Amino acid sequence: MSIITTVRGDIAPEELGYTSMHEHLNADFSLMAALMARYGAPKISPELLALRPDNMAFLRDGGYASSPECVTAGDIEYTAAELGYFKQIGGNAVCDASPIGLRGDVRDLLPASEKADVHVVFATGLYVADARPAEFLNYSEDDLVAFFTKEVTRGVGATSLRPGFLKCALSATDPAAELHEIEVRTLRALGRVSAETGLSLHVHTAFPMSHAQVLTGLEIALSTGMIPDRLVMIHMDSFLRPWGALESYVNDMSVALNVSTELQRAVLDHGVNIGFDSWSSTVSILPSDYDRLKGLVDLLRAGYGSHIVMGHDNGTKSHGKSYGYYGFTKFGQFVPPMLKQLGFGDEVYRQLVVDNPARILAH
Repeated sequence: MSIITTVRGDIAPEELGYTSMHEHLNADFSLMAALMARYGAPKISPELLALRPDNMAFLRDGGYASSPECVTAGDIEYTAAELGYFKQIGGNAVCDASPIGLRGDVRDLLPASEKADVHVVFATGLYVADARPAEFLNYSEDDLVAFFTKEVTRGVGATSLRPGFLKCALSATDPAAELHEIEVRTLRALGRVSAETGLSLHVHTAFPMSHAQVLTGLEIALSTGMIPDRLVMIHMDSFLRPWGALESYVNDMSVALNVSTELQRAVLDHGVNIGFDSWSSTVSILPSDYDRLKGLVDLLRAGYGSHIVMGHDNGTKSHGKSYGYYGFTKFGQFVPPMLKQLGFGDEVYRQLVVDNPARILAH
């Protein structure tokens, strides 16, 4: 009998309900901030990093990564409040897609989940090569398999809290380069754990990766013997248009701004799942929510709706509803009425936010 592992214990798949599949409830950006400093990011005045109304535009434009006040890790009341806002629009479960390198103390997720009465499913795995604890850098593939398997079967550290899915990241910064060996090692290890346990594996992909690099990562994961339906290639909505599209659009009056689902279809044709999980993003180079919706509608009309899930990738207080933004509520307010206007029945949206998450998270 299949179950879904939450911080409040195992539940039946039909108990999961309306789910956001990609958020960061309890995120610690300290390693990310150190990475930015290491690569020469300019020092920012503490005044600009304060979580105040006059700084919100700056913080939402990327400044949050350097702002201690924007960090959500350890703030149980904030996390519970954001989960509560999601519950108000019908939400019943949220996936905390923070692997080690972003993951805060998982013990804080339990009281937040209980207070909001929203299921929380968290991940084990490792973030990008440059933003993970140093002790993992020399782990072999077998070492990683053993570590992740221990967390999955026994719980994190001395806690009894067990991850409900697996997560890793691919982060190539040169579209023509080979994938980072350390990240590939983690990807293979987690693929093996998925094959052994049945847990789903969610793989971060992002700018400026090429289509070829994304497909290579997918093929590496599947080469481990994991079931294709257990794989979720996340942030695939970020590839709806070329990264230079805005510059070309502004520079040439004959250039139209549009989207393409070529890569998404190529990924989906492997029998895996994809995430459209950047709704309400304030990253200027990413597609807008209307671009995102256009790509989603194209894929739904092509029959791919059974393998798409949704999220916001929100992990900072500056983007929380508690501080005047959308938090985990944007796609739930924006997508359903638009799909209805375009002639889709309620069952199509239910598949994206209820049926698909329950199937993917069940093991």
